[in-house]
Formats: sequence, structure tokens, C-alpha cells
Amino acid sequence: MNPIVNELRELSSVRSDADPVVTVYLNTRWSDEMQRDRVRLFVHQKVKWAREQGIDSGLGRSLDRIERYVEGLCRQAYDESANGVAIFACEGLGLWKTITARRAFEPYFALADVPHVLQLARAVDDFEPVVVAVVDAKGARVFETAVGELLAEARIVESTPKRHSMGGWSQLKFQRRTEKEIDRNLDEAAEHVSYLVQLEPRNHVVLVGPREMVRHFEARLPEFVRERIMARMPHERPRGPKKGAIRDDLLRHVIDRLLAHEREKESDNAHRVVGEALAGGLAVVGPEDVVLAANEERVHLLVIEEHFSEPGWRCRQCEALSASGPIECRYCGGLVDAVDLGQALIRRVLRAGGDVDVVALQPRLHHYRGVGALLRHRGSIQREIGTTSPAPFF
Repeated sequence: MNPIVNELRELSSVRSDADPVVTVYLNTRWSDEMQRDRVRLFVHQKVKWAREQGIDSGLGRSLDRIERYVEGLCRQAYDESANGVAIFACEGLGLWKTITARRAFEPYFALADVPHVLQLARAVDDFEPVVVAVVDAKGARVFETAVGELLAEARIVESTPKRHSMGGWSQLKFQRRTEKEIDRNLDEAAEHVSYLVQLEPRNHVVLVGPREMVRHFEARLPEFVRERIMARMPHERPRGPKKGAIRDDLLRHVIDRLLAHEREKESDNAHRVVGEALAGGLAVVGPEDVVLAANEERVHLLVIEEHFSEPGWRCRQCEALSASGPIECRYCGGLVDAVDLGQALIRRVLRAGGDVDVVALQPRLHHYRGVGALLRHRGSIQREIGTTSPAPFF
């Protein structure tokens, strides 16, 4: 599992009953000082508002640290070249996380008992991990990416024998030796790519290189890796002093292909979840039924629009969710608090080991108020009011 997914799941398990958790998202896709000033002003105004809430000194220390970090970010004291930065802070829990992403975040500031992770989940979903294998006769360079950023690079390259001018039997021996060297290089590179996909089954695979060489390399990959191939791209191995620039250009093309793939997947998931629900399959749509499935930990995949905005309630004692505003928890009778239902659903599903797909507006899913879920099993509890397939919401 890539480190950003780990961060997301860890944050989904955080809760503070004393100091509030501060969540900040920033758009750092800036090109001039005016844009930096807008970020400074946004944070200054939100921090000032937070201080006026009269909450204890633990919050004050979290806010001080956020202000210092953002000022350093704006002054370029940190090497933060990403388009978006997320900050999660809670002095009482010892929580301090800054996460950078290629995706620009919408400016956002919140105080709550839990981190607000919807935008981070969207970034993780947009930029799924990719293994890029750039192959040629010398072997391969293998890049690992997560959230659109380069995580690691491995060079699996061995020198092939140099060509000589002798002919006849000597030339035939040279040719055979070269072919064996090429085969060994490609086999080692294929083993490395297979290991990375085994380590993180979410990894997509992109093969880059001359068409014939890519074909030979692909034939060496096991079936479970070939099933994860997202694209095959022509590319020459970089030469000369511009290797880094050529590598970055290659990764930009890979990210563009990944985003196009993600948009297609979002549409497919939205249609699938609605179709399954209407057909009586292992899926539900609409806040009430999705909340019920989340409470019972039956959600395999939560599909939720990025601008989903519905009020919800969460039990202080058992953390069960509700979409209809009860006076007390229907499960344990405990007191309930108002929450952002989208944030709460994402947190609940991730804590139970489910996956989340945060999608752009999907007309078919939007008819059911922008949320649905594929289920692990049907469960035994039915919703108290209505049917398992609510009427479309317009």
C-alpha cells in the first residue's frame, strides 16, 4: 500500500474528544506573489475566527504552528512544489501531518473532532499508484508513483557486449551472447515489476519503449500483472544532460493518461452502483440506505460526489451515523451530534476496510443525491422507512 493511502486510513481513525482537529486545504498552484498573499490572507482570517471561539490553549498551539508553516510555505522556505497542500493538526493528540498532492485543493478550513478527509480522498482516488517500466535492450528503468508524485526509481540495466568487426563463427557467438544478456535483463525487470504489483495490487502498469521491445517485455509478465496494464506508450530512452527533464515529461504524459482513465472509471462506477441497486443486486443508493450499510460495515466501495453536501448525525458513544436527524442513537440510545455526512461516511467506510471513489458530478448518481455503495453482502437489517431503492431526488 502506498504511503498516502496509509495516511488517509490513519487519519480516518483519528478522533479527539478534547482539542479540536484542525483541517486545512490550500491551493498552492501559484505563479506570483499575489496568489501567495491570497493564501496568507485566507489562513489569517480563518485562524483569527478559530481563536475567537474561545477554545483552550491546545487549539492555540495548533493554530500557531499552522500559521508558521503556511508563512514558510509562502516564503518558499520549504520545497513544496505541489499544487495542493493539506494540513491536519491537533496538539492534544500530538497530530501534525502535512500532505502534498499534484491536485490543487479548494481552500478549506475546519474545526471538528475528526479530520475532514474528503478532498484528500479525492486526490488519492484521482492519482492511483502507477508503475512505469521504460524498457529497451539494456533492461528497464522502473518508476513508482503515488498521488501523481515520483516515489522511487529502480534501474535494472546491465551492459550488453560491445559489437566487434570479426565475422563468421565469432560473430554468431557474439549475437547469441547479446541475446542472452537482453533476455536476462528483461526477465529481471519483469520480476521487479511483478513484485511491485504483488506488493500493491492497486498499482496500474504503464509500459514505455519501442513497440517490439514492449511486446517482448509484456510476454514475460504474469497474467495478474498484464491485467493491470493501463497503457503502452512509445518513448526513447533519455540521453545526455536532460535526462531529468525527459523523465519528468514522461511522467506528465503518464499522469494525463491516468486522469483520463480515472474519469472513465468514475463514470463506470456511478452507472454500476445505480444499475446494481435498481436491479436488486449488491448495491444501494441514496443517503439513508448507504448510511445503513456503512453502519453495518457492509460497504465494499463508496461512490460519492466530490460536492456531496448533506447534514448528518453521529452517535457520541457508538459512532453510528444517521441521515434523518434522530434525537438519540437508534442503536444504543446515546446522544448524537450534527456532522458533515459526506466526511463521516468516508471516514466510516475507510475505518471498516472499504474503498472510496470520490467522483465528479454524475447525472445518474446525482438523481439519488450523489451517493451510492457496492456491498460486500446484503445484511439482515432493512431501513425503517421506505424501500432499499429510494426514488430519484430532483
